[in-house]
Amino acid sequence: MSVLGWTLHALAGHWHRHPVQFFGLFTGLWLATALLTGVLAINAQARASYALASELVGGTPHARLEPADGRPLPRAAFGDLRRQGWPVSPVLEGRVQLAEAGPRLRILGVEPLSLPPGSEMAGESLGEAGLVDFISPPGQAWVAAQTLADAGLEEGDAPMLDNGERLPPLQVRPDMAPGTVLVDIGVAERVLQARGEITRLLLPADAEGTLPAPWNTRLRWERSGENELDRLTGSFHLNLTALGLLAFAVGLFIVHAAIGLALEQRRPLLRTLRASGVEVRVLLAALVAELGVLAVLGGLAGVASGYLIAGALLPDVAASLRGLYGAEIGGQLTLSPAWWL
Repeated sequence: MSVLGWTLHALAGHWHRHPVQFFGLFTGLWLATALLTGVLAINAQARASYALASELVGGTPHARLEPADGRPLPRAAFGDLRRQGWPVSPVLEGRVQLAEAGPRLRILGVEPLSLPPGSEMAGESLGEAGLVDFISPPGQAWVAAQTLADAGLEEGDAPMLDNGERLPPLQVRPDMAPGTVLVDIGVAERVLQARGEITRLLLPADAEGTLPAPWNTRLRWERSGENELDRLTGSFHLNLTALGLLAFAVGLFIVHAAIGLALEQRRPLLRTLRASGVEVRVLLAALVAELGVLAVLGGLAGVASGYLIAGALLPDVAASLRGLYGAEIGGQLTLSPAWWL
C-alpha cells in the first residue's frame, strides 16, 4: 500500500473510534443537501408549470392587450380593432368546477384562425385537419395527462360541469399545463357562460402604434416574457429558497464543528505521521481526499433524500399556490442531472 493509502487508513481509524462524530458530520452534510435540494426541486417544478401555462399559445413572441380595469372586455373590442387593421386575436379565460366533485379547471379559449402568424398551441402547429377537428362541433378540449388522472377521467370523456354545461371530448397533449383545458373560444364562452366577453387580446410582438379610441384608455400593453404567475408567486418562492439556504447553512455549521473537533483530536496522530516521514503534501492530500469522500457520500444521500422530501411536500405546496394565487403546478417531479453536481 502506498504512503497515501496508509495515511488515509490511519485517519479513518479516528471515525471508527468516534462514531458519534462521524454520524454528526455525515448527518450535517446529508440534511443540508437534502433540504436545499428539496426546496430547489419544488421551485423548479413550479416555475416549469408557470412556463407551460404562459406558453400554451406560443411559437413566435406575442404581445398582449389587457383590460386596464381588470374586467372582461366586450367581444366588440376584437371586431372593432380588426376592422381598423389591428392583427388581434381574442382569448377568454375562466375557471369551472366538474360536476362530480372533481378539481377546479382553468378554461383557456382561443381563436386559432386569428392567432398571429407562426403561433403554436400547446407546442403544436395545427394543420388543416387538426384545425377543423379543434373548432368543429363538438370540438376538442386539450388537457395534460395529469389533469385526467387528477379528475379520474379518461381520454375521450366529455365531463359535465356543475353549471350544467359539458366540456368537449378530452384530448391529451404532452405540452399542456396541469389543471388547464384549452378549447376554441366559442366553446369557452359556452362552458364559462360568458357570452360576448373576452379576457385579453393577443397580437404580434412587433406590433406598434396608438390604439384608437376608446380602446386606448381601456387597454394596456403587456409585452411577451412578462409572466404574471412569476410576478405573483415570486415572494413565495423567495421565502422557500431562503428557508432552504438557512437549513443548508445550519447543516454546514454542524459539519464545521465536527471537522474542527476531529482535527483537534487528531493532532497527536498528525504529529506522529509527520515524525514517521509522511510529507506535508501527502498529509494534506489525505485530509482533502477524506473530506471529499465524505462530501460525496453526504451529497448523494442528500440529493436522493431531497427528491423524496420534495415529492412528499409538493401536494401541500401545490394546494397553497392554488389557494393563494390560483396557480396549478405539476405533480410529477423531474430529477435534473445538474442536481448531482
